[in-house]
Amino acid sequence: MLAPKIIPSKFFIWNQKYKAPVGASWWYQYTNSKITGNNFAWRNRYNLPGELIKQIGPFGFQMNSLTRIFEYPWCFFVTPLEPGMRVVEVGTGASGFQFVLAQCGLDVTSVDPLINPSEKVDWIFTIEQFHKLNNVFGGKVKFIQDFLQNAKLKSNYYDRIFSISAIEHIPSEELPSLAKEIERLIKPGGCFIATIDLFLDCYPFTSKPSNKYGSNISISSLVAHSGLKLKIGNPGELYGYSEFEPDNIRQRLDEFLVIDNVLTQCIVLEKTVY
Repeated sequence: MLAPKIIPSKFFIWNQKYKAPVGASWWYQYTNSKITGNNFAWRNRYNLPGELIKQIGPFGFQMNSLTRIFEYPWCFFVTPLEPGMRVVEVGTGASGFQFVLAQCGLDVTSVDPLINPSEKVDWIFTIEQFHKLNNVFGGKVKFIQDFLQNAKLKSNYYDRIFSISAIEHIPSEELPSLAKEIERLIKPGGCFIATIDLFLDCYPFTSKPSNKYGSNISISSLVAHSGLKLKIGNPGELYGYSEFEPDNIRQRLDEFLVIDNVLTQCIVLEKTVY
């Protein structure tokens, strides 16, 4: 499926509760204004006192696309989540989602190599900065600074694996091994929950193969390599499936959430119980 333009009311309530997707409104307004010193405050955000960091909220420390107004609550609500569930978030960076999951009682492991794939994108984030945020927000998230394929996590162990707008930034040649690793880690009956950007300024909508953020990846190939079952997702709205027609998507743009020429593909893959 593609994220719709009309956001469910419970998503707005969730965003308000956790100050998603950009932190407290006063913080977002200040750091995006032309007030003298705002850039200094943003550059030094990890050095702020813990109480101030709490007031800003867990989502206020990473530059997030406003598509996250749908993505974060969708990932939270799309499958049942219960305290004690073991979950992994892939490509977390400084995202607040990992801390929210931990605050809700889930056993969270975050995996990210912390490599900036493009010098044009401000994604600089260190392990020390992670520990600062983690400690302020409860200190419950386990962090592994590596690629998922190298993290040596347990097989058939995790109830959920999340990837929020991360896969499209990964080199295409690495996706098959990533998909297979996700399948290995998920326990039978568990789910992989992902949002994946669909760029309107890249192929198949234009002749340009990629932009500074990444390229459009074949969701059907990702699913095939994983060996998991597509539980939630409309093939007609997922790039790579034969049912997906770019012209049809263009004609229906008024139905979808479109931010800066980007739509959001949403999928849930399930590991079959034998």
